[in-house]
Amino acid sequence: MMLKVVAVLSILALMPACATHPKTAAGRPAAIARIAIIPASNPKSYSFENAAPPIGGYPFQFWVNKADSKSKARTFNEKLNSQPSDLGDKFTEEVASALRAKGFTVEILEGLARPADDPDNIDYDKINSHADAILHLWISEIGLYSSGFSLDYIPRVNASGKLFVPGQEDNLYDEEIYYGVDARKGKEWAIVPDAKYAYRSFDLVMSNIDDVRSAYATGVLEISRRMSEQIYRATKNLAAEESAQTKPVN
Repeated sequence: MMLKVVAVLSILALMPACATHPKTAAGRPAAIARIAIIPASNPKSYSFENAAPPIGGYPFQFWVNKADSKSKARTFNEKLNSQPSDLGDKFTEEVASALRAKGFTVEILEGLARPADDPDNIDYDKINSHADAILHLWISEIGLYSSGFSLDYIPRVNASGKLFVPGQEDNLYDEEIYYGVDARKGKEWAIVPDAKYAYRSFDLVMSNIDDVRSAYATGVLEISRRMSEQIYRATKNLAAEESAQTKPVN
């Protein structure tokens, strides 16, 4: 009986000591050195909308504008898709190149199973990689938009990145960056476009379709640079946190 009491008291004495150990998520590396990228798919459709308010206050004009936008979107998509897009490939390669330049070992995962109707919906459980973290890239939306406060059609390129360690609940990085019409000056998640990428009419859009393609390529490049820098900072912050947690307590 006495031995049982001594054993219980010994366990209780050890419990506070265990609780003071650094809290490190099981399986999470102390630093991120190797990154495997799930590449972004190439866009096959482009959004197009003219959100101008009803002219002269006639409510039915709203529905006329909607129908007109739908018709123009179809024509716009047909024109752009006359040349297959490689924007997803460019986005992926630019991010990979920038991360390699910052000292990471980067692998681009090829041949992943992708649903035909939603190619960026990836089953993470089926990914086989020995990297420290997985970076999923995708283009959220791409197109042209004319708001009620502007006469111009402005490019929209919104792209996302999520960096995570397999098996861990919290993401190391999870952001969407806007280039173009959705951007707000001075925000980390936003990049204001060059003023030359503004088109006063649909006719100008269609007659400058190569310029529109250039706007999208510029947007992808600018986003990849911004995102790579943010990912770098996020991984360095992780390393600093892990280092602080493992320092001995005096």
